[in-house]
Amino acid sequence: MRFNSVESVLLLLLVLIFAWYKLYLNAAFKRGGIRLASVFSVKNLRKGIRARLLFLPDLLRALVLLLLVFALMQPQYGYEQETVVRQGIDIMLAVDVSGSMAAEDFKPNRIKAAQKITENFIGGITDHRIGLVVFAGVALTQCPLTLDYGIVTELLRRSSIDMLKVDGTAIGDAIVNAVYKFAPDKEGEKRDKVVILLSDGENNSGIDPYQAAKIASEKGVRVYTIGVASLDGARIPYFRFGRKVYSDNVPKLDEQLLKDIAFLTKGKYFRATNNKALEEIYKTIAGLEKGKIDVNKTMQYAERFYMFLFPAFALLAIEIYLRSRVFQRVF
Repeated sequence: MRFNSVESVLLLLLVLIFAWYKLYLNAAFKRGGIRLASVFSVKNLRKGIRARLLFLPDLLRALVLLLLVFALMQPQYGYEQETVVRQGIDIMLAVDVSGSMAAEDFKPNRIKAAQKITENFIGGITDHRIGLVVFAGVALTQCPLTLDYGIVTELLRRSSIDMLKVDGTAIGDAIVNAVYKFAPDKEGEKRDKVVILLSDGENNSGIDPYQAAKIASEKGVRVYTIGVASLDGARIPYFRFGRKVYSDNVPKLDEQLLKDIAFLTKGKYFRATNNKALEEIYKTIAGLEKGKIDVNKTMQYAERFYMFLFPAFALLAIEIYLRSRVFQRVF
């Protein structure tokens, strides 16, 4: 317990002075004295219960004043309140939608598997802002950073191999596009920024990926790279005269480039060789990027003046009753 209005202690001193003064007067002057012929006969008289309790109204008044002073001092009880503030991170997904993502070494193919597993990753996110960039020979922002995971998921589902007319793999463009979608930190706020880049090929268009990685590093953005291809690779299916046929060449995954990008940006490289491996990779990334949790502890105080005020009123009522009914004086 604490008292918020310590100045009221002065009133407490006045109450003590008043009580002392009353005691002094009672000792100096006898109230209701009757002149008798002999004091010895008075000594032999028995005092009744009423006479013995003549001091009670004065005592009650002193207690009332004391309790009122304590009430004016604003007694407060305190308790500790804990406020948990969760600060998520910003994640830009950069998903390859080039023609090679139609390869069927993932089920049903690379792009569909990536979409499904990425959806599951988004579904497990809380407090993080997330955005989407798709790329082939060029990069396109599908969704800026948002907390609306439903819209990100829907736009990811709509992404397809033929949505960008320029085929190829512009990894550098995808990184730069994603990096510049991160908003500057507000005053007093510092959110971690992450790009998750998923690709199955080697860079063959757009900005130099190493230059893009340097830009990301300077902006404080970590890039997690995921190579999507089985160990043996797979030929790319396409339709000719209404029939599905397969290309003769097997696209090459430039693992070293993806490793270098991750290293330069303090991220990490993962190799996904099947659906299950890709799912585990997303779980690993989710475990690495949890955001920050700040715990603020504050003391909250509740007023407790009524603990003294109500008893004061009760004692005052008793005092009034005693003075008016029990200890009536005749002058």
